[in-house]
Amino acid sequence: MCELFAMSASEATDVNHSLALLQPRGGAIGPHADGWGVAFYEGRAARIFKEPVPAAESRCLAFIADYDFKSETVIAHIRKANPEQFGRTTANTHPFEREWSGRSWVFAHNGKLRGLTASHGKVTRRFQPLGDTDSELAFCLMLDAIAAEGVPARGKLAAAEIVARIAPLVARLAALGEFNFFLSDGESLIVHAHTRLHRLARACTSCAGQLRVILLATLPLTDEPWVPLPPGSLHAYSGGREIALPTPVPAPAMPPATPAFASTLHGEQP
Repeated sequence: MCELFAMSASEATDVNHSLALLQPRGGAIGPHADGWGVAFYEGRAARIFKEPVPAAESRCLAFIADYDFKSETVIAHIRKANPEQFGRTTANTHPFEREWSGRSWVFAHNGKLRGLTASHGKVTRRFQPLGDTDSELAFCLMLDAIAAEGVPARGKLAAAEIVARIAPLVARLAALGEFNFFLSDGESLIVHAHTRLHRLARACTSCAGQLRVILLATLPLTDEPWVPLPPGSLHAYSGGREIALPTPVPAPAMPPATPAFASTLHGEQP
């Protein structure tokens, strides 16, 4: 379907080499030829580049991969449209972005949530999709769940609070199909490894401040010892470290993906 890549680092650093390795998977050595996007955070704001063209053919992505953009949090995505009729448009290209509580929230997804769009548009929500994908709709639903509990007094949510607000909905969405995703507000990187994600930790003890880096990808990008994340697990990262979550995330139930079940995700009664 698609491939994901993300980074959490203790200080702003570039991901040039990783993007250069990811780029040919978008239509040259991989089938994900329907778009690409990358988000670099600068504090609470995200600088997002994306195009509905094959990553392998993109002069823009080649430029970005050689430009030394630096960030503490990066999210990238190469897309294969599924279904094909939701094709190459900017609105359907990941990562997606919305503002809440004065911060850019960015989301990218790998997988398919069957039946999720069956009740699209029946309920008024604060966050609305611009495109046609189940991915963007799922993002809007998660932001609705986050916003429903109000703005925190200190202006931002801790990673554990974000996870607590979205975990029940994540379990219900995951029951519809495949739901690997990255979600960030610039401070925390929330990762759901539903079926397939890998992690690599790097450290530079000779660097000033002992640089710590966590890389995450659908498939390993190098020959280093990438570790597969447990299927069905939620993780949180910040500053190049994993943040301990206080309680385990409930395993998703797996009922049939019927339109009635999908409609309950929007607050309706089947």
